[in-house]
Amino acid sequence: MEKMKIAIWSDIACPYCYIGKRKLEIALDKFSHKDNIDLEWHSYELDPELPKKATDQTIYSYFAQKFDMSEEEARVSEGKVAELAKEVGLNYDFDKLIVANTSDALRLVKLANESGLATEAEEILFDAYFVKGLDISSQNVLVQLGTQIGLKEADILSLLSSDKYIADIKKDIEYSENEYDLEYIPFYIFNNRQIVQGSIASEKYLEVLNEAYKEWESGISSGNGEIISGQSCSIDGVCS
Repeated sequence: MEKMKIAIWSDIACPYCYIGKRKLEIALDKFSHKDNIDLEWHSYELDPELPKKATDQTIYSYFAQKFDMSEEEARVSEGKVAELAKEVGLNYDFDKLIVANTSDALRLVKLANESGLATEAEEILFDAYFVKGLDISSQNVLVQLGTQIGLKEADILSLLSSDKYIADIKKDIEYSENEYDLEYIPFYIFNNRQIVQGSIASEKYLEVLNEAYKEWESGISSGNGEIISGQSCSIDGVCS
């Protein structure tokens, strides 16, 4: 049966993408047509220049070097994000976070999508990165996480030894920038119309859901809709 689509652009290394995911889920739990909503995950890699193999660099030194701030300023900034995460039940641990290239993790989501498990892949990868402090660029970690949600180890190893989905990730990014002038993630498009840039309150997600679904039921599923902005990471990697 046809469902109303919510397209979502995110990166595993974006703290507001996980917070936004949880807030959207809270809204969906209050939405009477939850079973008639299809989440469509798209990739946006914030820092493709990170080495494929993670270093021992802390998130604080990484931000200090990348954004010309002190490590203490970075620590204070991430502490505020951790408090926001805690409000929706997420226990971010930036002290043990491993700064890692997210390309293979995003490819794992693409693989999971073939089995209808993209949302499960996003969840387990976010949790691994922000809560458990796992190296999401590690083949062993990705195999462990992928098999936990039901993917086959052989399929994951085959993926990681190939270039599969790299072009798809590039296409996701180019499409979002060219068609929607994306500047911040998480980035949502409800019913091909309403745009949400960033993480917003769960009540606001519910308002957008209700409006978008009403239009979808009426056959309106294209054109320009409302644009709402919230807390986000910009495409140059700055989160605020």
